[in-house]
Amino acid sequence: MRETHKLVIEHIKKIRQIPNLEESTIVFCLESNLAFECQHLLHSIQNAGIKRWVALNEGAGGSLGWLTTNERKEAMCLQLREALSVGKLHFCTDFFSTTQGLREAKEQLESEMRNYCVLVEASKTPFGKVKKTYSGKVGGRQDDLIITLQLALIGSRVFYTEPRYRNFRPVSNEKTAELF
Repeated sequence: MRETHKLVIEHIKKIRQIPNLEESTIVFCLESNLAFECQHLLHSIQNAGIKRWVALNEGAGGSLGWLTTNERKEAMCLQLREALSVGKLHFCTDFFSTTQGLREAKEQLESEMRNYCVLVEASKTPFGKVKKTYSGKVGGRQDDLIITLQLALIGSRVFYTEPRYRNFRPVSNEKTAELF
């Protein structure tokens, strides 16, 4: 089993130790542009005996995962900006990292948020289009956490609004409706 698969399984097990989350449904919103990594990860989840999960299949042609095109990254970036501006994001009191201390994990996320940017490249021809790229990988930096946060936001919206995921959702309540 790959190291990343072990980390995901360990993370799920730790989530399920949090009070009131023992029976929670895990919702995967995975990037689909990682050379079948979604399918490999989900096979590892099944082989580990993890129950109660669903993988969003929003990739190209309805395939597993989430295709992170520039258009999608722009939408995710705007959604994160909106959530931050209205105070809808907070660290859970049970926040944890399976690979770092809490302070280091929070500092890394903050650093990635500060470095995430829109790179604009001028058109190469007078009538061409300006090219926008959304990334935090400038200067060799990482953007895995900020992309993960953005995927969680957009995935949550899809999970709670798309009828095809209705059977996986908890009973609706005011708090869930408030999110969207």
